[in-house]
Amino acid sequence: MFLIFSLFLVFTACDLDDDDGVDEELPAITTAGLNTFGCLINGQVYVPKKGSFCLDCANTPKLQLTYGEIFEGYRFALWSHNDIDGYVSMTLELFNGLEPLTEGKYSLSQTILEGNDIPIANASCWINKKISGAIIESEFYSNENIGGVLEIIKIDEEKKFISGTFYFSAVDGNGRFDVTYKSF
Repeated sequence: MFLIFSLFLVFTACDLDDDDGVDEELPAITTAGLNTFGCLINGQVYVPKKGSFCLDCANTPKLQLTYGEIFEGYRFALWSHNDIDGYVSMTLELFNGLEPLTEGKYSLSQTILEGNDIPIANASCWINKKISGAIIESEFYSNENIGGVLEIIKIDEEKKFISGTFYFSAVDGNGRFDVTYKSF
């Protein structure tokens, strides 16, 4: 089964939402660290939201971006979650070796880290939700043959946000983001 994603990502605070997690349209594209997120899966729009039963909302983000230098080099990790009437979780992860990210395009297929033979999917999605009228209960991952592109449009290290676009296929995605980040 193929999914098509359009994502516009932004870091948002945890709050209780009383709707079904479906919006009419994606948030506008921005490059100012405005912390908004939207996701189109098979034509249906989602935003990161917590259900009404949220035990520890202050410590459980709906959207999170971490970026910085760690032991194997620079890592970009973006995670989004919606748990209204089921769940959708998406991750974009990029390992850039010893060089920091710059404005430009990066592959979202898979990475094999030095000293580790296990491939890491650069894009993945977990779904257990009714989407466009059909129940989907599956996990989707990019691999060496199926991937996409992450394009960094703006990095602001002073204000700590990254904006860009991406698309990916996972055994499938398309989108944009403008997210503040935490350093590793």
